[in-house]
Amino acid sequence: MQFTVLNIILLSSTAIFIGVSIILFLKLKNRNRVAEKRINKLVGKFENEKLYFEKEIKRQNYILEEYKQKNGTKRTSMEHSPVLSTAENSEAINASVNIVTETKSRSFAEDMDFKEKNKKLWELSVAVHKEKERIDNLKNEIERRHEEVTKSITYAQRIQKALLPTSKILGVRFADYFILWKPRDIVSGDFYWLKRLENTTVIVAADCTGHGVPGAFMSLLGISFLNDIFTKTQDLKSFQILDRLREMIKLALQQDSGKKRKAGDGIDMGICIINHKTLEADFAGANNPMYLIRNEEVFVLKENRNPVGVHPFEKPFKNHEFTLQKGDRIYMFSDGFIDQFGGESGRKFLKKNFQRLLLHVSMQNLPMQKESEILEQTLDEWRGKQHPQIDDVLILGLKI
Repeated sequence: MQFTVLNIILLSSTAIFIGVSIILFLKLKNRNRVAEKRINKLVGKFENEKLYFEKEIKRQNYILEEYKQKNGTKRTSMEHSPVLSTAENSEAINASVNIVTETKSRSFAEDMDFKEKNKKLWELSVAVHKEKERIDNLKNEIERRHEEVTKSITYAQRIQKALLPTSKILGVRFADYFILWKPRDIVSGDFYWLKRLENTTVIVAADCTGHGVPGAFMSLLGISFLNDIFTKTQDLKSFQILDRLREMIKLALQQDSGKKRKAGDGIDMGICIINHKTLEADFAGANNPMYLIRNEEVFVLKENRNPVGVHPFEKPFKNHEFTLQKGDRIYMFSDGFIDQFGGESGRKFLKKNFQRLLLHVSMQNLPMQKESEILEQTLDEWRGKQHPQIDDVLILGLKI
């Protein structure tokens, strides 16, 4: 292959500008990553142009050889050579220079834009840091207050436990017993109350409206009013105690103003009075029944459908009088166990299942404290890990 002077100039010019462009691109490469990508693209473009010029030179040389074969070996002046003219070559070179200049300008503009974005990101980072610091301070303050409230409620728990009667009364008067008291929160809306008289024992299992702190306040009212009732008189039937207690609750909560009110704050409870000489028993329930298990059979002493408190269809309380036998087991309770969600389908435990459970446990003739452990274990297994305890739980078991 033969090269003319113009061919050599063209290749040299192209090589020089490619080299210059590469040097410029290498300097711009350190400016930022965006410019580096553009330089790589530009180098590729020049490589393509180089290949194009080489192919064009080969084509022109091929045409020149054919021309010589047809017209002899007579020299042809450069002005009449079919290769690219100087003007065309200059135009290509100028285009390359323009590309380099334009790339440099774009790189500078993008570098400025990059710096501006960095500035905004820094300002945003500072703002986020300040907001995080503010949130952390709020979190610490909330945790501090939560700790103070928890300490206060824990102290209230001590007060509530101090007001509950000692279970030693049951140990003296009954063959065996258990008290399963399981608050949902630190303090409870469920409470039990015991009163030992000359020949009789009064047992109360109560469930106040709500749980936690509101329920605990109601339980204090209930305990206080029961103490007051038995301070004044001790010769009362179970239904009479409920009647008096209802009037005291309505008065204390200002539920007797004469206005028509819906059922609201109050107490569901069962009261059982047992004469230990005659084994005569008297029970009345306000929304709470009592179960008697005798000879492997469950007897339900039904409740009055009224709470100890205001009710739109208020009725006088009625009681059940019956005679106990040795070996009988009686169970008084709140609705916390019965209403607990659990199992595979996430449903309530229900009264019928609770009756079956008590019957099954009593038939094993176990110590009643063991019965309590089985009941608590059953409740925990029923709840599992998916269902939290939804209410306070109270169960009193007594063996005659």
